[in-house]
Amino acid sequence: LIRSTSTLAVLLLHVILSIGPLTRINKKFLPLLYNRRHLGVTMFFIAAIHGVFGIIQFHTLGNVNPIVSLFTSNTRFDSLSGFPFQALGFFALVIFFLMAITSHDFWLHNLSPKVWKTLHMFVYAAYFLVILHVMLGVIQFETNPVFIIILFVGTTTLITLHMIAGTREVQIDNIK
Repeated sequence: LIRSTSTLAVLLLHVILSIGPLTRINKKFLPLLYNRRHLGVTMFFIAAIHGVFGIIQFHTLGNVNPIVSLFTSNTRFDSLSGFPFQALGFFALVIFFLMAITSHDFWLHNLSPKVWKTLHMFVYAAYFLVILHVMLGVIQFETNPVFIIILFVGTTTLITLHMIAGTREVQIDNIK
């Protein structure tokens, strides 16, 4: 359950982050843009299931509160193989939570478009935290290269799509 929800959440995150540049590259993707927020909320719930079951599996049977255990059970910040990767996932989940609860148009109008957009741009920080969470966690001990390939292809695709879309936007801006 922990592995399947994490895989699904990461795949959905890649799809969600691809929609923006795809709409700039090809207008046929525009219908997906409006519904992207629903995918984001769904992805948050799947990631939350992953986080809750991870905490239950690894942090509940001790004498310490499970959330406290998450941050205190591993303090090897000086080790690449032993880095406390679970905290990175926790902070990414906090960002996804804030985005999910503010995804409705009500918040767009009440927070102001600038504040709302700034909050939702933190998705890139959360994406970076997720990639670090995976790379410093399960990928180090993975014997099957499929997950590493999927993560590499997803990240490369996202970067490429954003670069292509950004280049086209700059060209359009220069024409105007």
